[in-house]
Amino acid sequence: MPSLPRRSSPWDQDGETFWARLTPSARHGACLAVLLVIAAAFYSPLLFGGKGIHGIDSISWRANAEVIIEHQEETGKYALWAPNVFGGMPAFMINYQKAVPQLDNLADAARSVAWPVSHLFLLLGGVYLLVYYLTRNHLSGLLSALAFGFTTYLPIILSVGHNTKFIALAYAPYVLLAFVYTLRNPSLLGGLLFAAALALDLRAKHPQITYGVLVFALVWWIVELARAWRDDDLVPFAKSTGWLGLGTGLALLMVAQPYLAIYEYKQFSVRGAEAAGAGSGGGGGLGWESAMRWSQGPKELLTLIIADAFGGGGQSYWGPKTFTEGPHYVGGVVVALSGLAVWRVESRVTWGLGAGVVATMLFALGKYASWINWPMFEVFPFFDAFRAPETWLSISALGLAILAGIGLDYALRRGQDRQAEGAKTRALLYAFGGVAGLVLLLLVGRGAFFDFENPRETQITQKIERSPQLSRSNPQVRKFYQRLDQRKQRRRDAFQADATRTLLAVGVALLLLWLYRRRRLAGGLVGGIIVLIILIDLWGVDRRYMGEDQFSRQQDIESQIPTYAFDRFIRKRMEVVGGLGHFRVFPLQAPYQNDAIASYHYESAGGYHGAKLQRYQDYLDHILQPSQQGGPNENALDLMNVRYILAQQKLPGTRVAYRDDQTGTVVLENQDALPRAFFVGETAVVDGAKTMWQRLRDPSFDPRRTALLPEPLEAPVTPIDSASATNVSLENYSPSRSEWTVQTDAPRLFVASEVYYPAGWNAYLDGEQVPIHRVNYLLRGVHVPEGKHTLVMRFEPAAHRYGVWIAGTSTTVVYGGLLVLVGARVRRRKAAGGDDEETDG
Repeated sequence: MPSLPRRSSPWDQDGETFWARLTPSARHGACLAVLLVIAAAFYSPLLFGGKGIHGIDSISWRANAEVIIEHQEETGKYALWAPNVFGGMPAFMINYQKAVPQLDNLADAARSVAWPVSHLFLLLGGVYLLVYYLTRNHLSGLLSALAFGFTTYLPIILSVGHNTKFIALAYAPYVLLAFVYTLRNPSLLGGLLFAAALALDLRAKHPQITYGVLVFALVWWIVELARAWRDDDLVPFAKSTGWLGLGTGLALLMVAQPYLAIYEYKQFSVRGAEAAGAGSGGGGGLGWESAMRWSQGPKELLTLIIADAFGGGGQSYWGPKTFTEGPHYVGGVVVALSGLAVWRVESRVTWGLGAGVVATMLFALGKYASWINWPMFEVFPFFDAFRAPETWLSISALGLAILAGIGLDYALRRGQDRQAEGAKTRALLYAFGGVAGLVLLLLVGRGAFFDFENPRETQITQKIERSPQLSRSNPQVRKFYQRLDQRKQRRRDAFQADATRTLLAVGVALLLLWLYRRRRLAGGLVGGIIVLIILIDLWGVDRRYMGEDQFSRQQDIESQIPTYAFDRFIRKRMEVVGGLGHFRVFPLQAPYQNDAIASYHYESAGGYHGAKLQRYQDYLDHILQPSQQGGPNENALDLMNVRYILAQQKLPGTRVAYRDDQTGTVVLENQDALPRAFFVGETAVVDGAKTMWQRLRDPSFDPRRTALLPEPLEAPVTPIDSASATNVSLENYSPSRSEWTVQTDAPRLFVASEVYYPAGWNAYLDGEQVPIHRVNYLLRGVHVPEGKHTLVMRFEPAAHRYGVWIAGTSTTVVYGGLLVLVGARVRRRKAAGGDDEETDG
């Protein structure tokens, strides 16, 4: 299969150097050591300064996972249910541990002591090995590794706590390495390597990144197919495709845990099928408007080469998105080298990579390229499952970084044909000159291309211009325009500074390459300096988003979770009544900047999560909605066992239990809150979600007496009167198990103020499994006969159990097969004389 040239490093062309005398293993070791030192240096405040990175999403995760972590520390067992978030939800999307060990467990162990250096080094090493495999050029591998590892998007996502996205990107180059290896070497070994790499990327649990990498590979595969068809080379290509298909299937089996349970949960979440059937107007995926909300503006693609072309991130950003944390900056030198590679290196690899970059950029444009994104959204599997189209640019950046390494390899190769060498020199001038010319044009004529106003400011100015009552002489209008002019000037200055920065980097790199082509400088020196230029350029921009302001003074993430006086008051009340399982708190108005924080301290009827249960979303939207008195619906609070409400003022039907003078928060006690579990003696069947919601909100409805059901019970229940004898006693409560002693003098319905989730919760009455009924739209109920009984509810989802078995079996097959095949290859090499040459396989 035609591929990139197979020649030694350009460093070897400069004579018998120390580098040339090193063994291949020593060279790789030296390059990887350089990458490790750079990664450690960038995040040295974390490794050596006792500081930490605690983005808002990381804090949310830690708060949501607190009860699960505590349970694991106390019992040694992982809980699969999180009772402290939204009244309780599966832990699959919060803290779902990997039950089957794979190679990523080693990286996770390193993460516990060296995050994020552990996975940054993993990423750098993966890109280095991929590009070295493609070029046999160590400098190219270093350049691509640093170009992608320090693309500005990566420190940005770390600063906000998108850790799973970062981890998935760290495994992405290994997926592409296994992909191209299998294309070149159609074999079972290639298929198993692809399976192992893809499984690692999936286990990072950020499917959007893995999906993007696979679509990138698919576009590359289409280019390979076209070339194979043209060259009548379909047989080996078909074999490669077959092994890749096998690897994909095995990878999916290897991640049956966690994804089998996650997929099952998705059907009940706000992103799943139940969203369509719950009466809330949801669907099986995100709607077009929601999915396209963070589309990358076409002009914003300039931020790939001019970091602050649209103001950077945060308050300075003036682009078309609602907001952004920063650009996907890779630098002008990387873009110039990648363009050079696509233009001048004729191979399936460069064209496949180039096509992948173009496709992912178009997907990143979202609604601005609806001509391709709308058909993909409607037809292509799972394309509608993800939001934030700009995320595709992280895959584009990986493709550009790989191409830049190939471009450097092309630029540093010398041949004997003078005409060909002259053409190569001209190509360098055109590629770098094209980037420099574009930047210079934008710099000189920036006013013709940009107005430096964000859309919200433009709307205000248009409103002013259309209103006859408003004029520039109005003091408030004049003040607005003065502030606007100041902001626009700052944006112009930032644009000019970064455009000049790019021009300088591109100009110096071009000068070095021209001197090398004129044989004035050695190839190793020129390549090394260009790598350094890229590193310095990206390092400087990255520090804007990962500087001292982003490092917290404490490494421990829990130090970022505030504890107020009212928190301590409620936690003391928890201790008095016996801990978890006795009451919930509703944070109506709290000083927390993050709605998840309450879940750290106690069981919350609120919370924060992007994929909550659809039934609970309906509860929040349609049952808990404000009553006529202005506060939350009292029945809704009672149903969820809400004993305390965090507010800023007293609400009807409550009493002030505690006042926090420091924050102004009052803890209101809902004295009529239902207990966590109780008996009712009357039931009513209500058909339809909207009718159910209306009935539950009705002040005349008494949940202490009557339970609303979607269908009638098979056995009758007896009304409760003053002469009835019932008792419910909580004996044990943990995240995934509840045990009660219950007693009733007649058959009745036991109602637990626990969120109904049919895919895992089982009830056992005196050891015998009994059905759980959905009560009051979102709670659990069990029919209990007369007498004294032990009632246990356990969360034991079959999807988790089957997922562990499937993942364990397939992982054993894949890793066992790799050990056998690699061992056989090592034995053959030893038998052949232990050849240490670097080969394609």
